[in-house]
Amino acid sequence: MTKAVSRAEAEALLFEFTEGDALRKHGRAVEVAMRAYARYYGHTDEAEIEKWGIVGLLHDFDYEQNPTEDTHLHVGSGILRERGYPEEIVEAIASHGDYMNIPRDTPLKKAIYACDELVGFIGACVKVRPSKKLSDLPVESVVKKLKDKAFARSVDRSYVYGGTEAVGRPLDEHIAFLIEALKPIAEEIGL
Repeated sequence: MTKAVSRAEAEALLFEFTEGDALRKHGRAVEVAMRAYARYYGHTDEAEIEKWGIVGLLHDFDYEQNPTEDTHLHVGSGILRERGYPEEIVEAIASHGDYMNIPRDTPLKKAIYACDELVGFIGACVKVRPSKKLSDLPVESVVKKLKDKAFARSVDRSYVYGGTEAVGRPLDEHIAFLIEALKPIAEEIGL
């Protein structure tokens, strides 16, 4: 049986499985990015925007305890189903891992794929800025850092480029969109 899920319930689930502050902040950042993409895709219904946000908030909730491709998303999907999360949310979350082989056939699935790695990468770019502030991070700096394979090497560039392609936007436009989406919560997420 599936139920309507509140943001408070989703956050409680994230905190139950994720103790690390960095991963919690990443979930929050991707939540905000996903809400922005819901609006970009024309959604005005608050319940729909909330659903997109929950997908962003929970996309890595099981990662801290299950950090391998054999476990991450596999375990999390099971937990979400056990707790009655709608299949649309479970499948969207699971779709952000290429290894899950879930077709990204909806704007929701395309957006989570497009937001996850790039939001993390933007955060890494901010941390090496002299000001350490998102507010003065130029798009060109992010593009340049993407080409530097030694920088933030844990970020899978194929996800960044594939996600950008999935949402059908030029890379610089997608980066600028995410930077703007994150600015209102920059202090909260440490950027």
